Amino acid sequence: MHKRIISVFSVLLIGVTLLALNRSFRKLSVKKAAVRYTEAADSFMNGDLIFQTNTEGQGRAIQLATRSQYTHVGILFKVDGEWQVYEAVQPVQSIPLSEFTAQGDSGKYTVLRLVKRDSLIGAGQTALMKSYLEQQTGKNYDPYFSWGNESMYCSELVWKCYKKAGISLSALRKLGSFHLSSALVQKTLKQRYGAKIPYDEQVVAPEDIYRSKLLKVVRAYR
Repeated sequence: MHKRIISVFSVLLIGVTLLALNRSFRKLSVKKAAVRYTEAADSFMNGDLIFQTNTEGQGRAIQLATRSQYTHVGILFKVDGEWQVYEAVQPVQSIPLSEFTAQGDSGKYTVLRLVKRDSLIGAGQTALMKSYLEQQTGKNYDPYFSWGNESMYCSELVWKCYKKAGISLSALRKLGSFHLSSALVQKTLKQRYGAKIPYDEQVVAPEDIYRSKLLKVVRAYR
């Protein structure tokens, strides 16, 4: 009986210790995230692009089809003194940067900017871009990745926003040009389109924009 009491006490002690350590790690992670956010906020500029990875839902299929770690992209703009991210989810919206980063795996993200930003876009063009984004707010997310304007997917919103400023971030591609052979990608396509997969549909992926020669990395938390 005495040994059993000691054994139970030992298990409880280990459990309490692990719980305390877990809480300490979480507090440290939150503190690091706060420092990261403060440092980053000082270096952002309106129109910067923010990429993240989320492997839930269709995320893994997007990774396989595009051969990229990134599954989502949005645009940064400062609104009333706070950084907001305009993104095409359901629906198209703007959310605080902290909420956007919390959506991604491990809170990691990468921010890109035009290499020659000052010579390519001025105040008038950034105002035009922000106005365009606000006009898209509230539209439905487009799970079919069509190129119409009735609904939007993330990289389409970003690409068309920059196009409003006269900048083509990347070439457009056909859906059939991506890597579609994996079982997961095929399953996802059939769930979306059934037997009529629009291989000739004009699309743009987050990876296409990320690889643009017009952009450079300004912040990377991987």
